[in-house]
Amino acid sequence: MKATLDEVTKEALALPSGEQEVLAEKLVGHVVSHVPAAVKRQQMTEVMRRREEVLSGKVTGVSAEQVFQEIQALVR
Repeated sequence: MKATLDEVTKEALALPSGEQEVLAEKLVGHVVSHVPAAVKRQQMTEVMRRREEVLSGKVTGVSAEQVFQEIQALVR
């Protein structure tokens, strides 16, 4: 019997948080390994552009603490 996405999700969410983290890392690693080279190049170009904006002072960064607070507010 093949498990449905809903069943797998329910089981994954029932795992202890440490195991959820390991599962998430494995899933992200799998997805990232299948990104086409052209997309990876585009992503790196964007990363370098944004890095230069920060280094030049054109934009300012946001603290991780602020980002996490904003995320928490969104998911509540």
